[in-house]
Amino acid sequence: MLKMYKYFTKKANKLTKEEIAKLFDISRQTLNNWEKTKPELYKIIMEHFKEEQERIYPDLNDPKFLKAEMIKAIEKLPNQKVKKFYHLMMAELADIGA
Repeated sequence: MLKMYKYFTKKANKLTKEEIAKLFDISRQTLNNWEKTKPELYKIIMEHFKEEQERIYPDLNDPKFLKAEMIKAIEKLPNQKVKKFYHLMMAELADIGA
């Protein structure tokens, strides 16, 4: 499982069947065979990778996610840095006319 986690943390794009097969040390053909002969197993594997991908690489176009991440980051800053970040953010907003 650690091998899979490391792979996801390095790669933001969708995994191919060949890459998934490699993580299980099987051939792509074996994975394709599972799709036909063991559809339940294949479905579980593919859904796992889809969910894992979404968990690690959330939609960066989702404003709610971005706001939540910004708040988490700000909460970790020391007070002096929060003030600086606030002024930088307000300057950026003024620059874009928001």
